[in-house]
Amino acid sequence: MAKFGRIGLFGRSQSGKSTMMDRILRHHRRVILFDALPARAANAAQEGYTQITSVSDLIEAVQANYWDGFRYWFKPDDDEDYLVLSLSDISKFMVDHQNQNADRYGFDNIPELTLAVDEMADCFPNHNLSKKLNGFSRMCRSGRHSRIHLVGATQRPAEVSTKFRGQLEKRFLFNLTEPADLRAVAEMGAARGRELADAVSLLKPLEYIRMENGAYTRGKLSFPG
Repeated sequence: MAKFGRIGLFGRSQSGKSTMMDRILRHHRRVILFDALPARAANAAQEGYTQITSVSDLIEAVQANYWDGFRYWFKPDDDEDYLVLSLSDISKFMVDHQNQNADRYGFDNIPELTLAVDEMADCFPNHNLSKKLNGFSRMCRSGRHSRIHLVGATQRPAEVSTKFRGQLEKRFLFNLTEPADLRAVAEMGAARGRELADAVSLLKPLEYIRMENGAYTRGKLSFPG
């Protein structure tokens, strides 16, 4: 399995971020893909995901196939409150399940899990959430210590909680043009932030800038990939 911790994918619609997510996840054996949009259906089928629409059914399926592997597309109702709640509940379950199995079998003997979240501005918005909805915040802070990898994508980085944006180890930046989103990019870039935001605003479809360990690398998705 490819090794990664916490990855953010930021870019406009059709810029390439969903394609990048698919390629990152393709070879991972235990994946939960959280996405409320019906447009995901054809792509999910192509990538081998089974659709699940309730948290209880998802938990049961993960428990049943934990050791063998799974690829589940969790498609909740698109009600904003339910999106936030269900992401929190799924995150809590994943962390608790991993920690319980680590206590039983040993940390090095449990499999790695991956949670991928698309359209993050809808399910982890940039405003204060109540403590009962802190499951995903906990995932952002400590999921990697429970052998859980996290990938999040959004068209609107300015509208995603800084509790996610601030914990990332790797970022892929595709084209963005909204002033608020470019300001968010500039914040990610620190001293070189303005330069980074300007470069992101000029990217063509499928072109990206990768940020990791303070270094920037330009790239472009190619097909087949």
